[in-house]
Amino acid sequence: MEKIYFMKPIPLYSLVIFPLPEQSKIIKDWKKLLQNHIGWYGSVNSEAHITVIQFDTEILLTLYINQIREFCKLAMAKNVTLNTWDHFDPHTFFISPDETSTDYLNKLIIDLNLFLDFKINQNTVNAHLTIARKLDNEKLKITYKLFMDIKVNLQFRCDAFYLRKFNYTTQQYSDIIEKIPFKTNNFCIKNTLTKYD
Repeated sequence: MEKIYFMKPIPLYSLVIFPLPEQSKIIKDWKKLLQNHIGWYGSVNSEAHITVIQFDTEILLTLYINQIREFCKLAMAKNVTLNTWDHFDPHTFFISPDETSTDYLNKLIIDLNLFLDFKINQNTVNAHLTIARKLDNEKLKITYKLFMDIKVNLQFRCDAFYLRKFNYTTQQYSDIIEKIPFKTNNFCIKNTLTKYD
């Protein structure tokens, strides 16, 4: 009997962290360079970002958006650095943060999920900035060869979340709904005070 595959619906809303605009332009140029070598690939037209959390429907977002705003009033802004080419086997090529930034960004994502009372496997959280998805092994090899001599060192201040809505015309999260800035130098969650260095 032939198997029937069902595609997972695209989440309607995506909460993300953006690098600086000039860094986004550089990443866009890198993606175009890669497309010239391997053709179409997943995320080729996606704006540079680090995904924090996604919501499938407007109803779900409405339930949690005020809590997200409250979380951001408690979250601490911090300078981060993304400086390593890396990949998830076998399909995704991305830029990875350094160790200090990884700890900070992962904790930010985990703490938001806990603040919203979401279940989360903390061992699977891996903050990253995707360059390309849906690569086969040959395209991944070409990608590494293309970028191995390009030095990557993106430094920016993580001081806000951005809420994006999927646009069915552009087929991208091209509609920026809200910027939610961080407000404080300390982060407090459920009576446990965590001070970031």
